[in-house]
Amino acid sequence: MENRILGLHHITAIAGDAQRNYSFYTKVLGLRLVKKTVNFDDPQTYHFYFGDEAGTPGTILTFFPS
Repeated sequence: MENRILGLHHITAIAGDAQRNYSFYTKVLGLRLVKKTVNFDDPQTYHFYFGDEAGTPGTILTFFPS
């Protein structure tokens, strides 16, 4: 049986400055901030979720800015 990846849910990365991260993904790439929470392992750190306007599967990018 062949195992194939049929898609992905999201990609997460560590980022630098929170404001620069937000500005780049919303103003330069045109994504929208879907959700903002905190890192449950480090409540001092935000967890940003960006995606396209339609909520298209596979468009979610999340970041832990410092």
